[in-house]
Amino acid sequence: MKFPSKLRVAVTNIRGVCDIAHDSQGVVTIADGIEAEFLQILSAFLHFEYELVFPEDKQWGTKKPDGNWTGMIGLIQRKEADIGMCSIVTTLERQKAVDFSYPYDVNQIVFATKLPGLLPKFLSYFYPFSLGVWFAMLGLVFVVPFLWRYLLTFKLPPQQLIAGVFYTILNGAMAITPRRLRDYALLGTWILGISFLSRSYTAVLLSFLTLALQETVINDAPALSKAISDGTYRCYTFRGAWITDALKASRIDVSRLIGNAMDSNDWFIKPTVEEVGNYIAEGNTAVVAMKPFFADHFVGRATISDDSFDTAQLALAVQKEFCCKEYLNRKLSIILASGLYEKCNNHYNFRARLKLRKLQVQRFDNINPLSVQDLSGAFVLLSLGLGVSVVVFVFEILRLKLLK
Repeated sequence: MKFPSKLRVAVTNIRGVCDIAHDSQGVVTIADGIEAEFLQILSAFLHFEYELVFPEDKQWGTKKPDGNWTGMIGLIQRKEADIGMCSIVTTLERQKAVDFSYPYDVNQIVFATKLPGLLPKFLSYFYPFSLGVWFAMLGLVFVVPFLWRYLLTFKLPPQQLIAGVFYTILNGAMAITPRRLRDYALLGTWILGISFLSRSYTAVLLSFLTLALQETVINDAPALSKAISDGTYRCYTFRGAWITDALKASRIDVSRLIGNAMDSNDWFIKPTVEEVGNYIAEGNTAVVAMKPFFADHFVGRATISDDSFDTAQLALAVQKEFCCKEYLNRKLSIILASGLYEKCNNHYNFRARLKLRKLQVQRFDNINPLSVQDLSGAFVLLSLGLGVSVVVFVFEILRLKLLK
């Protein structure tokens, strides 16, 4: 049977995939996107003209209680469209209403959250060491003078021993003169160890002051699941997408929890860059979608998770009674084998990489000489020390006058 010379193609608006536009007469066109180029290739290769059909709810489609579907799947099911495209994922539930062509792409399902904010620079002096290391150093300040008092071959006042510890921690000269081999071994190992520790701190501190540290963000599924359970995070996905059902049916506990939370709380949004951007910008909010969507539109604007929930096969949705499914699959296989779809995909992936590279270059261009604000922590500590010294000085003067 001859392949039809004209097809009605169901589409929906997804930036970077199918950028839908309407002219003054209401005619639907695909202005840009990966599948805009892909549709042109299909049309030229299979020699057909096409008319784009846009669903009223602007969705892929959800199943209604009576078994019928909304969205693009509904258009194809009701024979108002011959085929459908724009990142339609193959699922067993959808296969009951429509058929699918040979898969032409596989994408990861990930989530994105708000970019991490910058940590205050005046606290940079505490960042080089973890809390455990700081407590260990505090313990050394009290323990080491005690050991020196009993292990050195000569006896010194406690205040002199404590001062010696502080001097060496701050890279100062040792105020204690060893006399015997045992003293050299005891004090030498201390100087060697504390010098390595203090220089490590200095090196890390300089890097933290030069390039500001960022807050820790959620970028894996277990952490997101826990945050949702604690009520501190919300997680959205596109209305009419298959993602919620896939997560609810997952064998992984954290995925099922996220899917059930999205379904029970009606956490669904429109598949537009503007709406996704607004929800991510709220903070304590994640959006689940296919990775190319975030890679193309949210590089440098959001944190994309390291984890992926699942993989999705993309295919053309086709009417059950469509005449030429085998012919369509053969031609589609040839297009894929020739690398034409990969060319479309690489074009937009290259655009995403250019955006990422530009942001990385801009990030390093913003590295400036240290300012007073960067060193505010040091000035605060200095002022605090001077203030305490003045208070002690006044107290000693008053004490001496009272004693007279």
